Amino acid sequence: MCPELDRDGPPEEGAEAPKRPVWKRALSASEGKVLLVGMAFALLYLVAIGLTRLHSPGLFHSLWTMTTTHILGGRAAGMSWGYVHELDAWVVILANMAIETFLVLLFYPLFVFSYNRLIIIQPLEDTMARVRHAAESHQRTIMKYGVPGLLLFVWFPFWMTGPLVGSIIGFFIGLRPLANLGVVLSGTYLAILCWGMILQRLHTSLERLGYYVPLIFVGFILLLAVSIHIRYAFTRTSGRSED
Repeated sequence: MCPELDRDGPPEEGAEAPKRPVWKRALSASEGKVLLVGMAFALLYLVAIGLTRLHSPGLFHSLWTMTTTHILGGRAAGMSWGYVHELDAWVVILANMAIETFLVLLFYPLFVFSYNRLIIIQPLEDTMARVRHAAESHQRTIMKYGVPGLLLFVWFPFWMTGPLVGSIIGFFIGLRPLANLGVVLSGTYLAILCWGMILQRLHTSLERLGYYVPLIFVGFILLLAVSIHIRYAFTRTSGRSED
């Protein structure tokens, strides 16, 4: 059985509880506070990127496209794109840490709200279902190894083994929000540090083969991500048709 919303205060008694507005019920839970922090962090990140435009439009463009690439294609695509734009390694690493931080802080509480049928965001339902399916398929393995297993799972660079799925697995195995996010984000930062150095060396090696080779590499990662999305959507559509 999966945990319900974790509330800081005692539940209201009698008939008053159902009368509370949905947003108040959401914000009274620990996940609601996580969502607020995630929104603030995302806003701060976007403001920081926006400010770079005042003194360096080129840097603004590089950071913006790297952020978009990361969100669409994952960590490897985002970091590789940063190196293609000749950004310093520390900029690529810190920016991608920030991106994955606010993605986790936003996605995790929204998933919990959706799972508990408190708040349902229809455009995100397919994404929620996809991540839930991936989390459930790995849940038993992670339970076998506990927190170290979850940490390693988040670190692993393959598709559907990142922090978003990891945070959902942490929820399924009963970790409280702070412990769950602590483990997931620690694994995420460690992964970004490791892969930041590896991808930088890979980019340097590919660049020697030709200017467009690193771009082709990033394009391949994005194409792989898109193909997985299309395959999953086709599978879901076929399943619904059979039903």
